[in-house]
This record gives sequence, C-alpha cells and structure tokens, in this order.
Amino acid sequence: MQFNRSAVSTLLIVALVALAGIGGVAMSASAATTTLTGSGDQVTGFTANESNDIEYSISSSGTDFSTDGTTTLKMNVTYDGTEYAATSDAVSSGTASSQTLNISNDELADLPGEAGTNTTANVTAWGVDDTGTVTTTATEFTVDITFDNTRSVAEVDDNSATIEDVEEGYLSSFSFGVLGTEDPADLHTYDTTVGIDGSNTTVTIYDETTNGSDAYSEAFREDIESGDVIYGASVGVNDTPIKAFYDSADSDKISDGDTYAVYDSANKVWTVHTGDAQDGATSMDVYISSQDYTSVDSFEQADLNSVFINDLGMNLWSLQSNFGFSAFTSFSLLEAVGIGMIVPTGAGLAVLFVFGRPERSA
Repeated sequence: MQFNRSAVSTLLIVALVALAGIGGVAMSASAATTTLTGSGDQVTGFTANESNDIEYSISSSGTDFSTDGTTTLKMNVTYDGTEYAATSDAVSSGTASSQTLNISNDELADLPGEAGTNTTANVTAWGVDDTGTVTTTATEFTVDITFDNTRSVAEVDDNSATIEDVEEGYLSSFSFGVLGTEDPADLHTYDTTVGIDGSNTTVTIYDETTNGSDAYSEAFREDIESGDVIYGASVGVNDTPIKAFYDSADSDKISDGDTYAVYDSANKVWTVHTGDAQDGATSMDVYISSQDYTSVDSFEQADLNSVFINDLGMNLWSLQSNFGFSAFTSFSLLEAVGIGMIVPTGAGLAVLFVFGRPERSA
C-alpha cells in the first residue's frame, strides 16, 4: 500500500496533537482537590502546592440564600487559635441552597507540621449579609492534614524564641560581626526538635517574633547580597554548625549531601536542607541565632574548622574580618594556614596579615 506524502504529514500532525492532548490531561491530573464533608476529612501528601486545594460546600440555613439573607460566604482554616488561610465569595445565586468555596493549598504554606504526620486543623464555614451579620449558621469541623515526607514546618514566636537584651558596649560589636552596631537589636535564639524523614525532608521555619527580623538584619552586613555566606547569624543542626546563605544558596559552595540553610530576607523565613548526615533520622534538632557562630557555646572548634576552614576555604585574614578577635580563640589558626595543628591563643597574631586578602563578611 502506498501513502500520499501529504496524507502522511497530516497523520503525523494529528498524532502529535493527540499526544499533546494526552500530555495536557496528564499535567492537569497532577492537580488535586480535596472535597471536605465535615466529618473524617483528611488531606494527604500535603506540600502547600498551589495547584492543589481544599473545597467545601456551604449550605444555607433556610430554603436558599435569599431566604436566610446571605450575600457573602466565608471559610477559614485555623490551627492552635491562629488563622492560616481564609477566603470569601459573593453568593452567585440567591435561589441556590448551597455553594462551594475553595482554598488553595499554598495559602497554608506556614501551617506547622512534621514530615509524614498529621496536623489537625479547624475549618469554619459561614455566611453573612451586607451588614456583616451572620445569616448562614457557622459550621465548624476538623481536618487532618498529612504532611508529605519532604516537608516539615515550624514557627518561631515570642513564646518559643529566647529573646535577650544586648547591652551596648566595647565588645558588643563582636557579637554581631566586626562592624557591629551602635544600637544592637535584641538577641534572638530558637532551639527546637522537628520530625523529619532522613535526608528527604526540607525544614522551613517562619519567624513570627515581634522584632526577629530586626535582630537578623542587624546581624548581617549592610551590603550583603543573594548567595553570600552568612557569618553574623548562626544555624546549627544537632549541635553542629552548618553553612547558611542569604536569600539563595551559592551552588559553588554546596556539595551533594551537604546540610545547609538559606534565609529568605523578604519573608523572614529560614529553610534547612537536610543532607547525608540526616540519613535514616526521624528527628533533627535545629538551632538558629542572631549571634555569630563563634558566640555559640555548643559549637566545637573542630566543627567550626570543618565548615569555615576546610569546606569554605577561609584563611586567617577572612576569619578575622568576619568574626573579629574571636577568630583567634574559636578556630585552629595553624589549620587555617594548612599546618593542621591547634595554635596557642594569640600565637597567630604575628602571621595574621601575610595570608591573602579577606573575603567579604556577612
């Protein structure tokens, strides 16, 4: 059988269009809507994906919405007394007895929860008239939101954070980097244990403290840029310091299997990316502070050396420019120059200024 060349081309085009249609269906299938019934509801594999949502059908208290006088329908999601998402919509038809409202899952991005476990949230749905008076009786029920194993979220507030006043003085500048500040912000420290699924999980921590953003902005140098390593504040996992970056991670300073943190300055959010060190672990201690790494008593010198000298390749000059005089007592100075021994306190002063140009501090 012979085929006309134009006919073959037409068939190919039809086939490609069909495949494109199949691809489109597959892509749209990735979006998921959880329809809530008000009893025994559960959202599975929660990742705060904007393509997914929850929906609930609100029924009027009368025969229809015109009967009970409802003009606007409302729904919110709360947890532990805090509202995390809310929506409202005008009644589309006064003769309707019910109407569906939905909330996109990304609006629940800061909802606290741990990898693979349930956060039991409260959903409330109701209707009001033009004066704001409740006309469709509120319906309240719980829903279990099961976090995906890649996701753990925690919040820091004034109750869960340790907030201390920092007195201005001669040494105060060295608690917030070499440049310091004339009016130090409060010292913020957050120490918690979060559930994880080994190295599969990314931990996100939202700062909801009264002035935590001020404390961290004071800890960073004024000209810090996206991708810069953070020195003025500190992050640790299981009492071990880890690298932290401003706004985005510098891929040249990250290796496969590293555990590291990123601070989102716009949203005041810390993200800790787990690595090989967390393989098989079901929990992880996270420590975040607005003081620099050398001011954290639980950080061992060998671990500081491993992060800043061995991994980030800092020398004596860059250590001193980023950590001030505490660099001489917190790091092995001979290791910083490649000798690999712990030098007596103060012995490195004579050789400080012969080893390279300083890195930019943060």
